[in-house]
Amino acid sequence: MTMDHGVARRFEGRSQAWRLGAASTAAVGILLTAWSLSVDFPTASGGFAGDAATYYTLGHSLAHDLDFEYQRDDLVRVWKEFPSGPQGIFLKRGSGGQIYYAKAYIYPLLAAPFIWLFGTSGFLLLHALLMTACFACAYAFLAARSHPVAALVFAVAFLFVSVVPVYMVQLGPDFFIFAVVLIGYFFWCYKEVAGPAPIAPAMSWRTRWLLAPRSDIVAAVLLGVATFAKPTNVGLIVPLLASAVLRRQWSRGARITAVFGAVVVLMFALNVAMTGEWNYQGGERKTFYAAGDGTFQGGFPFLNEASTFDSVGLARVGGGSFGVLFTRDALLEVFPHNVGYFLFGRHTGFAAYYLPGLMAVLLFLAATRDRAMWQWFTLAAGVITAGVLLIYMPFTWSGGGGPVGNRYFLGTYGVFLFLVPPLQTALAGLLTTGLSALFVTQLLSGPFFATRHPAEHTKTGLFRWLPTELTMVNDLPINHEPSRIRQPLGGDPPVTAFFIDDNVYDREGDAFWVRGESSADILLRARIRTEADLAGVEVARSLRIEKLTAILETGPRPNRVVINTGGERRIIDMAAGSQQTVEIAMPHGMPYKYDPRFPTNYVYLISISSSSGFVPMFDTGANDSRFLGVMVRLIPTYGAAE
Repeated sequence: MTMDHGVARRFEGRSQAWRLGAASTAAVGILLTAWSLSVDFPTASGGFAGDAATYYTLGHSLAHDLDFEYQRDDLVRVWKEFPSGPQGIFLKRGSGGQIYYAKAYIYPLLAAPFIWLFGTSGFLLLHALLMTACFACAYAFLAARSHPVAALVFAVAFLFVSVVPVYMVQLGPDFFIFAVVLIGYFFWCYKEVAGPAPIAPAMSWRTRWLLAPRSDIVAAVLLGVATFAKPTNVGLIVPLLASAVLRRQWSRGARITAVFGAVVVLMFALNVAMTGEWNYQGGERKTFYAAGDGTFQGGFPFLNEASTFDSVGLARVGGGSFGVLFTRDALLEVFPHNVGYFLFGRHTGFAAYYLPGLMAVLLFLAATRDRAMWQWFTLAAGVITAGVLLIYMPFTWSGGGGPVGNRYFLGTYGVFLFLVPPLQTALAGLLTTGLSALFVTQLLSGPFFATRHPAEHTKTGLFRWLPTELTMVNDLPINHEPSRIRQPLGGDPPVTAFFIDDNVYDREGDAFWVRGESSADILLRARIRTEADLAGVEVARSLRIEKLTAILETGPRPNRVVINTGGERRIIDMAAGSQQTVEIAMPHGMPYKYDPRFPTNYVYLISISSSSGFVPMFDTGANDSRFLGVMVRLIPTYGAAE
């Protein structure tokens, strides 16, 4: 029997698309596998960052000891590769008194076989295999409706020209969750765009697993895993259920619900069996560092006889709090600002770090004839997940510790791929690549450096045009540089400053120099004043900065200084070797209340620019090679918060 000519041509085109995809996926897999096994992670990483110490130690414990408990052997093992010890490790006391790791176990559990075979490189090998699978899924989904070249270019842009590769080099679950969600959505979405294969025998395996309803089961399992690893991902299962309900496929919806629920319950039940508690971050939880800072004692449990879980470490609480999120400030003032920061923030913005996802949304909205209801559900899931983060964690929604980009939203980013409509040319992918590269190229050129120094890329280029997230003052990447944060300036009590870029030199007493011919961005955080009430009881009161007094001093060159507080912009022309004092109005300030037990702080962003500069070594003969612009002293005038 002879095939119809049109059917044969479509099959030939699909066959060519699959050959291109297979070759490209193989090339990606070979390259990433070679990278993962050749890189020396302890040397390249320069030490632990974020939660890496916890997952590293738990992964090795599972690989070598086959247990989830933190013991002295686990601590000793760290020193073989990291002489500084497991800096930042999170531990908790179980119901039976044993010490366990206070993080979800699923990521290191799946990495354990690779760790047993290849050591610490096993983490990276797992990442390489997951990224290869993500690329195969991204290309297959796009190529089902698009020209193969267009699909290839956009898949590369989505995965490799975003912040995603930076998280591939980190020992943490963030990339793992991203991959699991993307692959899970592929199993659900692919049959929506591919349709039946033209020749069933030749494609029987794909028909069986990808084009049949049973692929929903795989999707439900993977999304259950993602939800256990990060419970805020629970909303990502809703599009699968909503699509089934809309089509009146009741049994299909019931199967998805049952499988998803069973996976989540089973994984939490295992956590109960191990630690006696369902919440892997609940209970008595602490983080440990080699040295304390006066607020806690440094050291690690089992380091010596004196170092126990009780005697060392810093007690920690999670970033979300119902005592904070239902306050008037959080809902009416902080949330609207957070929406803007989420989209366009300097350190977290979706448009900067996940620009291919934004392009997918724009392409979807523009393609009025190719928008399916299941895609609307997918878009809604991504938006709602973002909203949950912003509401539940209003002051740390991008991930604590100052990550690169929005760490907490990385897992959701993958769903935006499935909004992309049919692409007949590579133009959309090329445009996406070019625009996204303007933001992330410097990150991709040195992902290990970006992980260790997450604030560096925000100090130059297009990032300086984006708004600074005032709602996350304690979790901005600049907090990795202790000499640049919480610097006391003038006022009673002294206002604290956060120097966001390198255009401010280190503080000299209560003053600082702005770099010549530069503009400096500075966060100011009003302190809390303690006063006695009528009964003589000490009460902490919030303060606002009503106005700012700036005392300016120039060097041997005339200067024009511009100060912008958001409430007023002043231009001050100064003669050489002169001093001027100006008073500047301040805006309302951003309320900041991370912990409901403490009063609200108010945060402000000001910029100070200097049009000229001088080098003392050349202009005055002083032993100072800095390029100085204007010396600044800032003195706030406080008013009581309402």
